[in-house]
Amino acid sequence: MPYSHIPNVFTLGPSGTFSDQAARQVCSNFDAIHYTKNFNEAIVRVAETPHSVAVVPIENSVAGTVTQIQDALVTEELIILDEFPMRIRYALLANAPLQQVTQFFAHEQAYGQTLQYTARHLCSADHIYTRSNTDSATQFFSTSEQRIPQAAIVPINLVEEHQEFVVAQDIQDYPNNSTRFVVVRKQEDKEQFDFRKRKTSLFIEFETDRAGLLYEMLSIFNAYRINLCRLESRPSKRIPWSYVFFVDLYNNQESQRCLSDLEQAGFRAKILGCYDSLPPM
Repeated sequence: MPYSHIPNVFTLGPSGTFSDQAARQVCSNFDAIHYTKNFNEAIVRVAETPHSVAVVPIENSVAGTVTQIQDALVTEELIILDEFPMRIRYALLANAPLQQVTQFFAHEQAYGQTLQYTARHLCSADHIYTRSNTDSATQFFSTSEQRIPQAAIVPINLVEEHQEFVVAQDIQDYPNNSTRFVVVRKQEDKEQFDFRKRKTSLFIEFETDRAGLLYEMLSIFNAYRINLCRLESRPSKRIPWSYVFFVDLYNNQESQRCLSDLEQAGFRAKILGCYDSLPPM
């Protein structure tokens, strides 16, 4: 596994989360995996800890970008080392018939990927946000003795020993629901990037907004026949209602020249990583 030699691997805990599964996919030294309470903590820990990486989700095929991770790549000066997709499947636990359920536990990502199911079957129940998918299961079982009619959205791998509470499986809105995980670390001084790798991620700023700005940027990529696989605008956070671009592209032999032309045209392009795609989980 490519990161088994790394002494510190940070990811969202506790054991059993999708992030934990992802970390174990790239690091066989499980003693090196350190669990955090939320994604932001994982990002801060890897930014402050030498010789460390973090394994975090950056995009879901249904809910879209995990914006706090994407933004943190810039604010904490991190780079992407690798990416890999993971199939995401959810089940519903309940201790009462669904029409009687008054509350359900779900992490924000799980909730965002099961909106159609919850709208049909849990529309009258209150959503209680949790820190992780494992925490959803923990809270469900720890409070079930209170006789509150409740439910929890949890990963399918967590329900094997609790079949008596399983109401439904594969409740994600789309059957091919997947999440793209990335391995990140702190960017080094004078970082060297290898454009022979499959993809590059960029953060692009510009001095002033103007008509045709997006067209100008895309024209430069087109001139070098570079395929953009993702383009997203986000608030700059510096000036209200000003925006920046996040771009993922497939590298070709002209990638470096293309970035030079972007700079000459007045765009500031910060490289967030050149990386390959590991096999799917």
